[in-house]
Amino acid sequence: MSEIELQDAILRHALELQRLSANEEARTIAILMALEDELKQLIASRTLGDATKKQIEALIDDAQSAIGARYAEVATSMDSRALVLLVADRTVEAMQEAFPEVTLPTRETLESLSKDVMIDGAPASDWWDKQAEDTAFKFAAQVRQGVINGEAQERIVARIVGRNGEPGIMEVSRRNARALVHSAVMSAANSARLATYRKNSKFTAGIRWLSTLDSHTCLTCAALDGASWDLDGEPIKGTSLDLRFPPAHWNCRCVLSPVPKGLNDIFGAGIDEMIAAKSMRASKDGPVANQNFNDFLKRQSPEFIERVLGVKRAELYRQGKLSLRDLVSGTGRPLTLDELRAA
Repeated sequence: MSEIELQDAILRHALELQRLSANEEARTIAILMALEDELKQLIASRTLGDATKKQIEALIDDAQSAIGARYAEVATSMDSRALVLLVADRTVEAMQEAFPEVTLPTRETLESLSKDVMIDGAPASDWWDKQAEDTAFKFAAQVRQGVINGEAQERIVARIVGRNGEPGIMEVSRRNARALVHSAVMSAANSARLATYRKNSKFTAGIRWLSTLDSHTCLTCAALDGASWDLDGEPIKGTSLDLRFPPAHWNCRCVLSPVPKGLNDIFGAGIDEMIAAKSMRASKDGPVANQNFNDFLKRQSPEFIERVLGVKRAELYRQGKLSLRDLVSGTGRPLTLDELRAA
């Protein structure tokens, strides 16, 4: 198995994780839609035009309680433990074709990664708390502003849920929640991959950053594509950039792939020739030139693209009517964790 084949195996599973992310996002949006209904009912239960300041503050307190409860539900809805264990297992499975002795990190290591997924330097739970606080603050501000302006109740509701193409605060909250769910899935997955690579340092020379290169790729991720570091974080293979781990930003789609060692590095000089003489398939050539995400997609079978997108969307993709972003952003049918486990 060459490094390109190993990268392909990692990236195929990464695409399936995009579908899992889409499913988790849909579940989160359903919870926040229920919250939106609660907030509308709270406003409808009052006559704001005649309400006293104390009554307005009581409404805001009730809304804050509802917002806190729904965001607490969102924060615990994703099974991070199962996700981390699954990604580590699939990473080992991909590497074992080249190196049969590859093993999983300890259960304790993987479970520690899943307890509170880190995103941009802070635990996911802190980000959910921040989003809840932001939504509650904006709700209170819109209600108070509407009452001060003497607006009709319908207009105040529109400030919350939107109207005639004008987004309300809940639409913005749902957009932020989607980004957080996606980033949490990607962060948990890349943490599990990295732990697996480090556990198997005998076979892994380092890690390589693979970016999804399309018109939506940010300059940071485009610059990082192909950058490589050893397992201690030191740049290798011509890389001059400091070590960092995806996600590099919200909605980042980048993946960490292993840089495998050559067999001479693992077993000592002369093993490459022995393997070649026995005609065994192995990663005997060591690291190869980097291949980006576009190169990866060109090598995939029509059946794989259909499995990710569905038959109709796959046909549009082959006709050039569906972009690379559509392929890797969960446009196809969302996937549950159980379905991903069975795939």
